[in-house]
Amino acid sequence: MSRTVPPSAGSLLRTSTFQLTLIYAVLFAVSVLLLFGALYWFTLGSLNRQINATIEVEISGLAEQFERQGLRGLVDVVAQRVERDTEHRSVYLFADANLEPLAGNLRRWPAGSEITNGWLEFPRALADGSVVPVRARVLAVGRNLRLLVGRDVRELAQLERVFERAAVFGVGAVLLLALVGGVLMSLTAQRRVSEINRTARQIIGGDLARRVPVTGSRDEYDSLAVNINAMLDQIESLLEGVRHVGDSIAHDLRTPLTRLRNRLERLAVSAPADSTDIARCVREADRLLATFNALLRIARIESGAYRAAFADVDLAGIAQDVCDFYRPAAEDRSVALYFRATEPGRVFGDRELLAQAVTNLLDNAIKYTPAGGQVEVTVASEPQACRLAVSDTGPGIPPEEIENVQRRFVRLDSARPEPGNGLGLALVRAVVDQHRGSLGIENNRPGFRITIDIPRAASP
Repeated sequence: MSRTVPPSAGSLLRTSTFQLTLIYAVLFAVSVLLLFGALYWFTLGSLNRQINATIEVEISGLAEQFERQGLRGLVDVVAQRVERDTEHRSVYLFADANLEPLAGNLRRWPAGSEITNGWLEFPRALADGSVVPVRARVLAVGRNLRLLVGRDVRELAQLERVFERAAVFGVGAVLLLALVGGVLMSLTAQRRVSEINRTARQIIGGDLARRVPVTGSRDEYDSLAVNINAMLDQIESLLEGVRHVGDSIAHDLRTPLTRLRNRLERLAVSAPADSTDIARCVREADRLLATFNALLRIARIESGAYRAAFADVDLAGIAQDVCDFYRPAAEDRSVALYFRATEPGRVFGDRELLAQAVTNLLDNAIKYTPAGGQVEVTVASEPQACRLAVSDTGPGIPPEEIENVQRRFVRLDSARPEPGNGLGLALVRAVVDQHRGSLGIENNRPGFRITIDIPRAASP
């Protein structure tokens, strides 16, 4: 039974569900900011305008008092207003040309405050030691005299801070909830997609009976699973029909070919004069039978019929046995055959199939390596797989033909003089696919190098 691998953080971030959630979260956060901006404008903006209007009216009234009563009258009016301000919220300062106070409730002119269009803001220290913000209006009166009228705007500042914190926490909460919601939705979506991908990998591995689980929720994933399962049923039915036709043809043709070969052998014995031609006919019949046998074997491998017999086997031991078997053939062709393995390569597979794959690779390597060349077989253990490599010093193949040579009945022009049917690498590919492995083909410069990676998988 296949195990479900937990999704990583990177895979979650790449899911379309998570990305769409973040996009909507950003849009919602922008909407929240716009909402707070509108509230700020209609509330704090209104209070700001109201405070400014109050200060403007008051300073205009004091300027009129100065014009009617002069300096002494303005000083008296300012003193009266300071006395009437029991909450100490208003600020008054009448100063001379040197900014020395003449009247008001400020001891000195605010230092370090810049006047912008007649307005300035500065902190004011109260008797209890606290500091409050003040907004004031400055008006020039008389000769080199200045009149400052302001208001304590602590409530406005506090309200601004409340709005700022609300905006920050509101947007933060929106993004946090969107992040959590995106992760949860992505996990749900990825779990369903992972089930589909796992089923697809099992089908690619040869288990055509696998189907996508249906939860019964009747959502879009269930609808997709139902349609995929219907498609897989149809594909399995078609493949089964094609396989049945191919097997039937191969079986039907192999029987008369076998009879033809046996008759030719009997003719060769009874008619020695024509034995040479008959022997050639026997060899051709053997080649045809080998082709049909290879086709039947590939079909059987691809059907997954061997997976029931998979067990824990030593790939290095299999490769060494095949090398020992082919060493005399390599010596006959004056080809040096080397085998090297660092340690046993334990894999879960079928010994017969793996031996067949190594046999095909080694047979091709020895066949196409010229006299004086060498063939090397290595088995190395890696963290996730065991790698078997077969390399030779033969002529190699053009890079553009690497993909083609893995197909059935494909033979290069340089290989046609040698006996064969073009099914060797196709069978190796079928064996590797059944073991969930990977096949690599590259030029060895000189020669040819083929690698097989079989995963270190435990028995399911």
